[in-house]
Formats: sequence, structure tokens, C-alpha cells
Amino acid sequence: MNEKKSSFPKAWYPLALSTSLNRGGILRQTAFGVPLVLYRSKRGRVGVMSSTCIHMGADLSRGKVSGERLQCPMHGWEFNTNGKCEHIPSASEIPDRAQQIALYVEEKNGIIFGYLGGQPNASLPDFPAEAYSQTSRITVMDFDTPYQVLASNSYDAQHFSTVHHRPLVGTPKVFVNSPNHYGVSFRASVGGDGYNDRLLRAIGVHEVELLADCYGGNIIVATSDRTSTYIMFATLPVTETSSRIFVLNAITKKRAEKIPTIIRPLIMEITHRLTLAFLHHDIKVVSDLQFKFGILLPEVDEGFMGWMRYWNSLPTATLFDSTLQVDSPPNMAGVHAAD
Repeated sequence: MNEKKSSFPKAWYPLALSTSLNRGGILRQTAFGVPLVLYRSKRGRVGVMSSTCIHMGADLSRGKVSGERLQCPMHGWEFNTNGKCEHIPSASEIPDRAQQIALYVEEKNGIIFGYLGGQPNASLPDFPAEAYSQTSRITVMDFDTPYQVLASNSYDAQHFSTVHHRPLVGTPKVFVNSPNHYGVSFRASVGGDGYNDRLLRAIGVHEVELLADCYGGNIIVATSDRTSTYIMFATLPVTETSSRIFVLNAITKKRAEKIPTIIRPLIMEITHRLTLAFLHHDIKVVSDLQFKFGILLPEVDEGFMGWMRYWNSLPTATLFDSTLQVDSPPNMAGVHAAD
């Protein structure tokens, strides 16, 4: 293999929408600077591995699904969802080293996640237990920007005032719950002229309080107690300089109980559209942005600087550190209902 060995924090990363991979389907995806292949077996299990076959380098994404295995298009080698070769047509024995580089996989909230770095040392981040089970649709956006630019944006206090016209009230509070977690809470005045802020002021909301929890340096769950809503930003480093972000929303169970069942999907769609409208200002600013640190001011940049220290402290791995244990279960996901 000649792929560049780029390292990223050991964490769960979003790879694709669950709906993009039906039973028997194959999807080619670049992540961590390396081409991957995702496939869903006939029983619904998902495998994620390097698309470069360990035999002679054929592209496995051009192969086919054979029952529970992915078959190489060149010589018919068949790999299970662990990346372990289980069948070679022309060989009586299969060598132990016949193992594709593969990721642990889990599906949640309509997204296929893979863990970079071998055995997961943390559970897959999710919305809080207080969240209603039904989530919004998922919006996926691509950026010619390193993924840490997108992930750190929630911790840049200055931009809330300059980009969103929401000046902070008081000093943000930082808290850490585990080595892979970094959180901040803050209050801000609702002072912008955008549709979101005008709507909030119209219903009597002049100040919002936001809680942003970052897990693994790439998944952020933002909580707004005032509006009883959640936003998840899950970012994927496609390469070292480009990224993909998955955005979805949830609401609290208490709020959902007050909404008639028939219109809950509509409320979720409105919530999601308001989120995207709010993010529109960020999208214009961070597109094509490559960090070039010049003068950082501790007085106003401390939240951002703290997040960067946290991100730099996370243990890292390359895709080539991610071979699964051959005796582990096929993956960490249950059977999916995709057809």
C-alpha cells in the first residue's frame, strides 16, 4: 500500500448515511486520506475496510457482496465485516495474514460510524438521555477545510459576536468529564437581524444559553435549554485539508410530549432548517479556511486556545493501526433494516 499515513485522534467518525447503503450494496469513500470501501451484507451488517486488496491491490469497491462477505473483483478473495479473508477460490488454506485493515462499525441516528484506532476506548457519542428518540433529517456538507477548523468553531467566543451578532453575557465556563471530552457553557444576547434571532425575540427569547460537548475532537453535541433543542455536528477528515460534516437535530422528550404526534416531523424539519440558517454565516467564513495562527489573545481567545490544547492532547492513530481482532464479533452494530 502506498497511501500516506496521516494520523488523527482516536475517535468515532461519521462515514456515510445509513440510507446510502442498502443490503448487498457497496460504497467507496475517502476518509483519513485513504480510500475505504463500505458494504452491507445480505443480513444487514456493515463492514468498513481499506479498499485496496491485500493480495494484489485491486479495488474492492469494484467487487460484489457474496452473502455476508465482500468479494474481490480480481481473484475472488472474500472478506467478512472484520476484514478477515474467509475464502480463496484457488487455495486450500487461508494464511493468517490475509486480513484487510478494517474499522469497528456502529450505526446510530441514521449514520454509519467507524472507530479509528483499533479497539474503541470510548462509546459512540449520542444525544443526552433526555432527548426524544426521533431525530431530524441529516444534512451533509463538504469543505476544503481541515476538520478541526469546523470542530473548533463552537469554542471561538469572538465569532458569536462578530459573525452571529450574539455577544456573550459573562464568561464562558469550561468543564471536562473525561480525557476525550471538552465542554463549554455560555450565555449570549440575541441581537442579530437574521430570521432566527427575529423569531426568537418575537416569542420573547432575548438571551440563550448554550452547552457544547465535544467528544474525540470531532463530534459536538450542542444543547439549548431555552429552546429545548439539540444539535449534533459530526465531522470527518476526508484528507488533512478537506472535511465532511453531518448535521442533525433532536428535541427534548418533554417538548416532544407537548407536540401532537402528527406534527412532530414538521417541528423537527423546522428546527433543522433554523439550524442550517444559523450555520449559513459560519459556512461562508470557514469555507476554504486553513488555520494560520498569528496573534492569539488569551483574554478573548482562551476558549479556542483551550480547545486546541485539548485536541492536541488526544492520542492519535492512522488507518493502518486499525486492524480488527479476528476473533471479535463481526461489528458493533446490530442488523440494520435497510432493504
